[in-house]
Amino acid sequence: MNLVFWSGIVAAAHAVAVVAGTIAAVRAAQHAHTAQGAVAWAIALILLPWVALPAYLFIGPPKPGAFEDDQATLRASAYAGLFSGALPDAAIAPVSPTWQVLERFAPTPILYSGAPRLLVDGEAVFQAVFDLIAKAERHIVVQFYIFRDDGLGRRLHEALVARAGEGLTVRVLYDGIGARSVPDAYWDGLREAGVDVKDFHLVRRLPKMLRLNYRNHRKLVAADGRIAIVGGPNVGDEYLGLDPAFGDWRDTAVEITGPAAQVAQAAFDVDWLWAGGTQAPTKDEAVPLHEGTTRTPVLLLPTGPADPLPACSLALMHLITAAKERLWLTTPYFVPDLDVLSALKLAALKGVDVRVMIPDRPDHTIVWLAGFAYADEILRAGVKLYRYKDGFMHQKVVLVDDTVSAIGTVNFDNRSLHLNFENTVLIFERRFAAETAAMLEADFARSHLVNDEGYAAFSPVVRALAPATRLLAPLL
Repeated sequence: MNLVFWSGIVAAAHAVAVVAGTIAAVRAAQHAHTAQGAVAWAIALILLPWVALPAYLFIGPPKPGAFEDDQATLRASAYAGLFSGALPDAAIAPVSPTWQVLERFAPTPILYSGAPRLLVDGEAVFQAVFDLIAKAERHIVVQFYIFRDDGLGRRLHEALVARAGEGLTVRVLYDGIGARSVPDAYWDGLREAGVDVKDFHLVRRLPKMLRLNYRNHRKLVAADGRIAIVGGPNVGDEYLGLDPAFGDWRDTAVEITGPAAQVAQAAFDVDWLWAGGTQAPTKDEAVPLHEGTTRTPVLLLPTGPADPLPACSLALMHLITAAKERLWLTTPYFVPDLDVLSALKLAALKGVDVRVMIPDRPDHTIVWLAGFAYADEILRAGVKLYRYKDGFMHQKVVLVDDTVSAIGTVNFDNRSLHLNFENTVLIFERRFAAETAAMLEADFARSHLVNDEGYAAFSPVVRALAPATRLLAPLL
């Protein structure tokens, strides 16, 4: 009798799981960010409801509009202090109409700002970060996805504590998943010194269990609304090349000044308000955008899952399709969605010099393997694939022709394109493009060009596992 009873319970539970999985599959088909993501969720939810349903509750796509309205309200509040009235024509850079569509995704038009400075590798990046902190006069904001309580993390801790002790307003925003290894004592020490610290989490609208999939991947340090640093490095000794497991760590950031830096700090304010903070600095500290005296066209492009349109993916596709002679890109994770993948292949077929650089060694094995699954497909279209051999390559850079450079936090994967909050700095200047090209040419010289043999150039393990991991691409 007990066997019959429990068999009935199991059968009933399975029936409920199948029904719930089917309902969730319909919902996933309606709300997933991509078609392949919808298919992946639907198959898993229907065939493996016991496994897929718990995962869907934690990382499934929310209903469209779940937090777009809140984000729009916060943006209006954060960006309101930027403008002392209508922007004068002299503040707006008259770039080619080809690039003006990118302004549709950004909080401001392309603005004349100070000359940007390319920061190559961790030593240069964090030297600039500590210089920025030391020279700040009123206000410092610090935002990273990953913090570590190691040598670099403690140096940053000491620098921020010191400036807060001198009376500066210091705010730190971290991602609870990326910084999960940091002990509470690290944050408590900052707070006790007067630093305002927040954990970015989607407290607005989304239930707690659904926040896991939406991470703040931005890396930004800014001061006084006048100078900002945006790029790939996080806070950890490995970003200085001090982790023997990775060796030399290749990364890139950019320092921006003037109006673009003010926009970057306002973008931080949006995240700060979202995390429950109050807005700072006050409006009387703001520098009107039109006071810049230099002539470098710069666009700060913050993107994320709360955008009314998939701004990150659309902007990236526009950069790819607009290239006429050269499209060079570097990414540690190459798992593009179908639209971006098609755009890359089409650009190569049109005769554009399309080069993709990925690391030869992994830091996240599944994502790394999935990237190799695209090798044959892009090689057949004429894309050149490079495997960076000299340590680990983590930079996120796009170079279009000899005119546009994009540096920021965006990886070529579904997570950056559709799920994460990201920052990109776009610079529309030939001098800076030439500097970026020289940097990338040096990186190509330290890389291996994959030949037409495709998979045959990889190890047997990679050849065996890469196709299987590509099935997970919509979720990576």
